[in-house]
Amino acid sequence: MKISVLTASVRPEGLDIVKNCLDKQDFPHDQFEWIIVGNKEVYDYASKWHETGDYWVNVVLERPKKEGDFYNIDKAYNDLFKNASGELAVMWTDLTWASPTVLTDFWTHYQKDPNICVGGVGDQYLEEGEFRIPKIMVWKDPRSRTDYGSFWEINPIDFEMCLASIPVRAVKEAHGWKEKWDQFAAMGEKELCLRMDKLGYRFFLSNVIEYKAIKHPRIKPEEWDVRYEAGCEYMRECISNINQGIDLLGDLDETDKKLPQM
Repeated sequence: MKISVLTASVRPEGLDIVKNCLDKQDFPHDQFEWIIVGNKEVYDYASKWHETGDYWVNVVLERPKKEGDFYNIDKAYNDLFKNASGELAVMWTDLTWASPTVLTDFWTHYQKDPNICVGGVGDQYLEEGEFRIPKIMVWKDPRSRTDYGSFWEINPIDFEMCLASIPVRAVKEAHGWKEKWDQFAAMGEKELCLRMDKLGYRFFLSNVIEYKAIKHPRIKPEEWDVRYEAGCEYMRECISNINQGIDLLGDLDETDKKLPQM
């Protein structure tokens, strides 16, 4: 298997747009798989795609939250990678559209340099339009630029995983996400990128790889800011440790067996 497309989701209705895009990919369908980790609603909804198409769809039920958790995303990311059998992971968030060439584009970059992580540039839109392509842009990606051409290196902390490729071995060498990040709002993937940077992996953006995401509300918006501020404090601690070369491993246990599959 060449590519594992990985989606962590709590929005079953947001998976249809990804499925529609994957069905149209020009990359060989027997050379990629789609792995989804989600809640019970996602698990039940996505079960209709299991073994029905020409690429493998594996749906895994997320683990329960621990006491004090705000999110479950970092546990879900680790579980996605525990089940990934491809060389290259393509992180693909629900409610996100991309072109039929996007898997080929990511694979081409990986073939040129297997030690890089590549992100797409994406804006947010209000709703789906014709052919399920989002329409009415309401937010523009501030990372988008033209003065560096179509492909440029970025600081790892500016890397976003809405639509991005990461060598699977990079995440496994870093032992994945620290699941403590589920106590906070966002930033767990940023800290992982900083640790992968210490391992020698580099981070790039491509203007050619474009995605369009449908804007959606935050989960528990009344609590989000509080959890985010607490996460900023934890991030400062993590950055200090990373700079000192300590505490560089996450919570992905490579000795674990794969999780039960549907």
